[in-house]
Amino acid sequence: MSRRAVLGAEPRSAAHPPEEGLSVGQLMGLARGSLLNSLDTELERFGLNSGQFIVLKQLGEGVARTAADLCRVLRYDTGAMTRILDRLEEKGLVRRERGREDRRVVWLRLAPQGRTLLPRLLAIASRVVDAHLAGFSANEIESFKGYLRRMIDNGQTQADLRHPGPAAKP
Repeated sequence: MSRRAVLGAEPRSAAHPPEEGLSVGQLMGLARGSLLNSLDTELERFGLNSGQFIVLKQLGEGVARTAADLCRVLRYDTGAMTRILDRLEEKGLVRRERGREDRRVVWLRLAPQGRTLLPRLLAIASRVVDAHLAGFSANEIESFKGYLRRMIDNGQTQADLRHPGPAAKP
């Protein structure tokens, strides 16, 4: 079910919030929401939503291997992650496997159906992003990516200053 359906909201056509006076954070939030709404709409035909897609993507790329990894990377709480994984397992897209050396560990794996479907989902996500970047020149896109990378680096620097690692201690 799409975010729009869950919230019972009608799609906005001409009634966009006024962009003047919106902060960078508000604009980033609106852009993220627009991307996720579009992705949700495209994924409906597969019985999936953007939250489930991102979990499949993270598992497929090897970014995460356990539910705890996914929670850390995606900043989801454990209850929400369990529900997402339950649904993906019910759909035959993800498997949970107990660790052989440590039975407390539950490894997550894409099931064969998930591995088969993921390239199609990635192509859909790419088209959604491309549609949102329509009208941007190649140079504008590269500049935009540079700005986003700089924001990410700035955020990491701030995190490092707040929580210096063991090597940084005197």
